[in-house]
Amino acid sequence: MKNRLISTLLALLMLLAAIPTVRAFSDTDDHWATDYIDQAVSLEMFNGVSSTSFEPEGTMTRGMFVTVLGRMEGVDPAAWSSDSAPQFFTDVAADMYYAPYISWAVCNGIVDGMTPTTFEPDTPVTREQMAKLIAFYVRKMGHELLAPDQALVIPDGFADEADIAPWAAESVDILRQMGILNGLPNADGSISFLPLKTSSRAECATVFCRLYDALLRSTQTPVLPETMEFGETENTLKMGQTQVLRPVITPAEAASVSLIWKSSDPSVMTVDENGAVTCVGLGKAEITAYAPNGLSASCTVTCANDTLASADETRLEKCLRLFGEVVNDPRLYYAGDDGVYSEEDYARAAADMTEITVRTWDIGSDGEKYTRQFTILVHKNLAPTVQQIFEEIYNGVEKFPIHYVGGFSHGGRSEHTIGCAIDLNPEENYYYNPSTGQTVGSYWKPGEDPYSIPLDGEVAKIFAKYGFTQGAYWSSAVDYMHFSYFGT
Repeated sequence: MKNRLISTLLALLMLLAAIPTVRAFSDTDDHWATDYIDQAVSLEMFNGVSSTSFEPEGTMTRGMFVTVLGRMEGVDPAAWSSDSAPQFFTDVAADMYYAPYISWAVCNGIVDGMTPTTFEPDTPVTREQMAKLIAFYVRKMGHELLAPDQALVIPDGFADEADIAPWAAESVDILRQMGILNGLPNADGSISFLPLKTSSRAECATVFCRLYDALLRSTQTPVLPETMEFGETENTLKMGQTQVLRPVITPAEAASVSLIWKSSDPSVMTVDENGAVTCVGLGKAEITAYAPNGLSASCTVTCANDTLASADETRLEKCLRLFGEVVNDPRLYYAGDDGVYSEEDYARAAADMTEITVRTWDIGSDGEKYTRQFTILVHKNLAPTVQQIFEEIYNGVEKFPIHYVGGFSHGGRSEHTIGCAIDLNPEENYYYNPSTGQTVGSYWKPGEDPYSIPLDGEVAKIFAKYGFTQGAYWSSAVDYMHFSYFGT
């Protein structure tokens, strides 16, 4: 009997030892969020930064935040770590702890990159971003939120509501009403949300615990695709044309599943949330649809337009495009027999010009980029091409700022005189002739001054795609502001 009792006690001790306990952290004693931190760790949503440290006031990054969302949803990281799992971003290494959760979150429409190719996993999450991501998670996963306990004190609103970004305002308000997001008290008794304040690990642990308790999980199990492919893996569109792509999905019950659409080059081809692909620039782009389980299908779409110039054109073809004939020096096409421009010659040239309005980005006094417009004169036969160039720059990833655009002018022996040259930001992209010492503009500092044009940047590449040469490549001088159709 005694031996049986000892055996029973030993078995009980072994059982108790096997039960996981909340990790004790030396830096959470007497912290206001201690209970929430312990709960978040016990629910395996959070880990410490070490076995003894949680860093409650440490910054919550985008990679960390998406990882906690995935853990709350019960995502199996192994299922999103195989070679077949989609990898979207160049700055997310496949072996990082957050990589599988980022792939899951993107495929389910919860989060996206900061650019088409970068996620910025180490960038801190602000409080308004936290609200938006949580709201997206609840909606995309089909969950609901339970009404808060009536005894819970919920602020009627936030004193700094006007400072909350429009894209986050609704999410912040919903989570406030549900008692998940609280603000910080002010001296006058009001409550502020502080939308741009970065979220600490303690704050996020608190919010996730409240979310966990309020979450009414969806009981529906969606039917996910087993196979997905496009009937045609290659397609061609004309400039400005739109076509809706629809992959063939099996089983048929999964055909209504929400897909995430991506374009490999948004400056060539854009795609919306419904798979509507629009040709916005010459070239090719791969359009890929992703299902919530990571399954994908791709189609290569070529954007072509014979009415626009291209880098493949010969000098002869360029002359024929503009003048309908071959000329020795295009810059003197409208000049007299002596090669000198008179006022009558300028008037003849002006008659072949047309006015176009282009959109650009610029930088405001607050440091934020905004849209502005310029009206310029260019040769009528090159106008669609120039219009397209500026539209691609405007829709580009860099959102390159432009505060000056020059086109047709009375410049004598110059492509500006025939409406085939464009100058951008001349003060920050100077002209310099080493043999004469002549200088126009002040400097050229790409990477230091945002208005200076990098030689390998998006602006230069877009101009080059349509056959324009930047003056930086001249042998006798440099003219970083200058883009010309005939390369002079």
